[in-house]
Amino acid sequence: MNIDESRTKKSINNIIGGLMFKLIALIFPFIIKAVMIKKLGVQYLGLNSLFTSILMVLSLSELGVGSALVYSMYKPMAENDEERICALLKVYKKFYRIIGVIISVVGLILLPFLRFLISGTYPKDINIYILYLIYLVNTALSYFLFAYKKSLWEASQKNGIESRLAAATNAGMYIAQILALIFTENYYVYIIFLPLSTLIQNLIRSVMVDRMYPQFECRGELEKGFIKELFVKIKALLGHKIGSTVITAADSIVISSILGLEILAIYGNYYQIINALIGVVSVIYTAVTASIGNSIIVSADERVYSNFETLTFMNSWLVGWFSVCLYCLYQPFMKIWMGEKMLFPNYIVVLFAVYFYSWLVRRIGLTYKDAAGMWEQDFWKPYVGVVVNIVVNIVLCKTIGVAGVLLSTIIVMVFIYFPWETWALFKYLFKRSSKEYLLRMFFYLIVTIIVALVTDYLCKSINIYGILGLVIKMVICSLLPNIMYLIAYFKLPEFQDGKRRVFNIINSKRN
Repeated sequence: MNIDESRTKKSINNIIGGLMFKLIALIFPFIIKAVMIKKLGVQYLGLNSLFTSILMVLSLSELGVGSALVYSMYKPMAENDEERICALLKVYKKFYRIIGVIISVVGLILLPFLRFLISGTYPKDINIYILYLIYLVNTALSYFLFAYKKSLWEASQKNGIESRLAAATNAGMYIAQILALIFTENYYVYIIFLPLSTLIQNLIRSVMVDRMYPQFECRGELEKGFIKELFVKIKALLGHKIGSTVITAADSIVISSILGLEILAIYGNYYQIINALIGVVSVIYTAVTASIGNSIIVSADERVYSNFETLTFMNSWLVGWFSVCLYCLYQPFMKIWMGEKMLFPNYIVVLFAVYFYSWLVRRIGLTYKDAAGMWEQDFWKPYVGVVVNIVVNIVLCKTIGVAGVLLSTIIVMVFIYFPWETWALFKYLFKRSSKEYLLRMFFYLIVTIIVALVTDYLCKSINIYGILGLVIKMVICSLLPNIMYLIAYFKLPEFQDGKRRVFNIINSKRN
């Protein structure tokens, strides 16, 4: 098996493990939300979305330390440099303890201001401050425990182990939460399983990593020049962390403070589906990042770019297909899951599909940037994006409601993030013109729009409703888009290369 195939095989194993976790994360929250609305009411869903978003912003204090240190581990892990890995692990642990303190302190400072982030009423039988503290403890817990140890799995291309561990512990948590809602109808009992699950997951991870890597422990020192270089990368990563986190979290906070918890709950239901699909696709990005980092170090430039073209093609197909499914299946599914009263208008569905496509079609380029440690080259991009997003978000939310929240993110993704990222990637990593790449991305977009319109036309011609109608439309969305993509793409060299890689993996597993 050659080096490319070995990296691909490791990526496939990581993807399988990740998909196990995401399948659990996909199914159980839908059940929990349905049970919560029935047992407690819609406002509890809004509170859950609000606190999750606030703590996403607090997690910005992680500063990108994890990404910077894992990137620094790729080379010593490939060279089996034990002493350097141990020294990096020591730094990682120290940084994470500091981050845990920062999150705790800032989280407590925000406590008196919670009420100002909720427009209108909230459940009177719940103390929002106690509830918020439970969420805060859960967020800070990992940083004080053993989260830093998973960097060894990431750097050695074994993310699948972390994913399987998360799948098992989260499944236990979800089952316990569902039972708590059914038998106690008490939100405090429901939410206490969140930090408990985090504690158990961290303890198990620590034992597993220690058994797999007994030679690695927190010891040794790194040269001052490296620490200085690390801070430069962290400084650059902070902006990118802000860019991705604030844009995601700001939506829920703005909706809660302007439109109220009930609208936020409906938005949260729709976003749950988007987030689940983003999670599924992100498994692939996470799984291949280490392999990409390895290939950038050891492969020729032409081979690196060829791999990038193939992965971009495969990503565009997958993201395009998921976008078509969202466009055609959103409303039938939401009607069955939550009922007519909790539906947004159809034009909001179109915006959600565009939101999803514009967010994820960029991700292979971002994955290459992360794997190559390219966080300084587009330093100002996230800051510009965040300012534009927040201003446009608030203005449009006040004028056109939820549609404005989605539009603000789409505008930033399409007109700020994608062009800036493409420029940095091609100027500093590939060192070639991006014209061919941009034309190919435009071609993928046009194909996806045509596929979406044809598939939607066929789905709307089905005059069968309820679960049976949804199943029929799901079959159409599973087959028709992929047949159309196959017809459009089968002559492309990227398709042939991707097919060859998949067949090689299948054959290697048989042997």
